[in-house]
Amino acid sequence: MPPAYTATQKSAITQFMSFTSSDRNTAVKHLKLHNWNSEQAVNGYFSGGGAASAPSGSSKSGLNKVFDKYRDDKTTPDTIGVTGMMSYLNDIKVELEDIGMLAVSEIIQCPTMGEMTREGFTEGWSAYNCDTVDKQKSHMKNLLKTLPSNKDTFTRIYKYTYNIGRTGNQKSVQLDTAIEYWKVLFGSASSPVRWNSHANPWLDWWVEFLTTKWKKSVNKDVWNETLKFANMTLEDESLGFWTEESSWPSVVDEFVEWVKEKRGGDEGEAMEVE
Repeated sequence: MPPAYTATQKSAITQFMSFTSSDRNTAVKHLKLHNWNSEQAVNGYFSGGGAASAPSGSSKSGLNKVFDKYRDDKTTPDTIGVTGMMSYLNDIKVELEDIGMLAVSEIIQCPTMGEMTREGFTEGWSAYNCDTVDKQKSHMKNLLKTLPSNKDTFTRIYKYTYNIGRTGNQKSVQLDTAIEYWKVLFGSASSPVRWNSHANPWLDWWVEFLTTKWKKSVNKDVWNETLKFANMTLEDESLGFWTEESSWPSVVDEFVEWVKEKRGGDEGEAMEVE
């Protein structure tokens, strides 16, 4: 009798088989190896030529060589700046102004936008068995291909973006910076959370509201709750889930009222959705 798997594990098995055209046993083998992380399992499958093998510490040597290739300031041996990172992103075919840039930053744990550290680079890519530029390029190609159906990976990228959005010792992200990141995260063709619909241009409204009515910096709570709010508005565009008693950040409460006024709807009436 086959072992029982959870609904999440069954979904991961199906996803792995779909992406790799492999059989169920192969899918289970790779998923178990990568603790049921479907993204890591799929990329491990392709980067390893289909052979399941645990991440090896020996790959660190190759990763250090790759890192050294892109160092743009020889006085900082463990840091790569904007120039070197731009060259690196070009080689792995990641666009500077697309969600792929944010995905790479999350993988290698960039401390700020446009900066890579040796530790983050080697630790991040060794977890995916990607010790060469070609493997990293393949990983990113597959990640962007699968991202539209992978909200878990998107959520991880989204939450990490807040970290690189801050500058210096700031505890929040400047509004103009946050808006640009929201445009990328919610507007990219690779995003599983496209925050606009035929009837309601949510992202456009959000940007308009923030720039004309709110104008404050964005703290971590607002950043994280915006993703939750975006998902819920796409599921219920009438905003029926929102009530005055809900514990949303004040900016969300004010935005809801602003949208209702913009749509000409009464405060107590749900918006009509085409």
